[in-house]
Amino acid sequence: MSSSDSKFNSDGKTSIAQQNVDSMVSSVSDENHARKQRVLIVSHGHPDLNPGGGEIAAYNLHQHLRDDPRFDSLFFARHDKPQLVHGGTTFAGRGKQDEVLFYVPMGDWFRFHQVDHAKIWRDFRECLSRFQPDVVHFHHYVHLGLELIREVKNFNPSLPVVLTLHEYFGICHNHGQMIKTGSTRLCHQSSPSACAQCFPQYSAQDFFLRKQYIQSFFELVDQFISPSQFLKQRYVDWGLNKDVVEVIENCDYAQEEQVKKPDSSRDLASVQSTRTRKIRLSYFGQINSFKGVDVLVDSLRFVPDAVRDRLVININGTGLESQSEELQKYILSAVKKSKGVLRLRGRYERSELPQLMADTDWIIIPSVWWENSPMVILEAKKFGVPVIASNIGGMHEKIDHGVTGLHFQAGRADSLADCMALVVEEPELQEKFARNIAAEFNYHADLKKHIEIYQTLIDTTKNERTDQQKFAQECDDVQRVA
Repeated sequence: MSSSDSKFNSDGKTSIAQQNVDSMVSSVSDENHARKQRVLIVSHGHPDLNPGGGEIAAYNLHQHLRDDPRFDSLFFARHDKPQLVHGGTTFAGRGKQDEVLFYVPMGDWFRFHQVDHAKIWRDFRECLSRFQPDVVHFHHYVHLGLELIREVKNFNPSLPVVLTLHEYFGICHNHGQMIKTGSTRLCHQSSPSACAQCFPQYSAQDFFLRKQYIQSFFELVDQFISPSQFLKQRYVDWGLNKDVVEVIENCDYAQEEQVKKPDSSRDLASVQSTRTRKIRLSYFGQINSFKGVDVLVDSLRFVPDAVRDRLVININGTGLESQSEELQKYILSAVKKSKGVLRLRGRYERSELPQLMADTDWIIIPSVWWENSPMVILEAKKFGVPVIASNIGGMHEKIDHGVTGLHFQAGRADSLADCMALVVEEPELQEKFARNIAAEFNYHADLKKHIEIYQTLIDTTKNERTDQQKFAQECDDVQRVA
């Protein structure tokens, strides 16, 4: 179907007033697509509206499937923008035939319960009915409601469900971070009593029941995907069967010409250049209390003047305005006192990323929580930029210290300062580590693993259906003979 056949205008509004969900999904469900395998990607946000790591990972996978002639993919993304809502429908378009926005609030953050039941049995069911997916792949349940998982099985008990785990929301009520409330102390293992200490408004019994409730929905999932071994182990310790959790990295989306390969022929010139010019360090992501930006700015207090004079630290991202007044004042004051070393560069578009990466010698990930698989690490591999990261969680797992980057002690500004001094004093490390980290970028392998899971689940479902049909036929034959 050509773009001119789409039922959406380029601005994302329906060309016919009050267009319903049938119009939205029919463009990817026409006769020309009948022989393809259909994957419904369910995301808690669209990266154009909510540029978080989980949203980007879900959309990247959708783009890969869209490019694969064997698949039809429908990207079904929640949003909370009232201005995008059209009368008579909870759906909106994005000007693309294979993307649907789903307006839905999240009323119960303790249990991830969707209080508007009609969003599930009427609206989400309508999408399932019209698209008729072969696999439904959830990239989250927050903002949406766990009930969407059950609705898939109510619609078709044999329809496979895949769930990618991105944080520790099921385990931890504190934004899924596994950090003690009111501090940056790491939580190493959850329990009803420990969780009740963090949230005294709830009892230990409340947290026990919360766990049972969430796990009742997780039991409906056919295959879990964890982007890191660390995250998998946390969920296994919490109660998931290790055999149904596969460790697969999130997919980045890249065409071959977009991938930067460090040029070894420039090594000498590059090293000579970095001995005289400033070393450019960059942070990418949201600015909040979990991401450790305060640790980053504080590290300058421990950096010798000779090293400080050689540094430029670019902070790329938004969110500062929504943080506590104390954190805002601290960071803004540090930027002002740094005399140009620290630069708040604000929001950036994904289209700007290649240039921002080209202007970066080292990426810094100073998070103080157990990051699972930061998308910026995938982007660092794609563009060949080494990483300085906290030594916990998925960051420790995915950055090989002394090979693809450097680790520092999480939450310790002085430890980060030591890494800064090292990269200034030994500039040759940058080129060496850049080649190493670029060599690890292999989105083909990660995509292949996702597709293998889909194919296995689809084949299993087909075999079970065939067995059921054979059994039914045998019963009919027996009845006729009798």
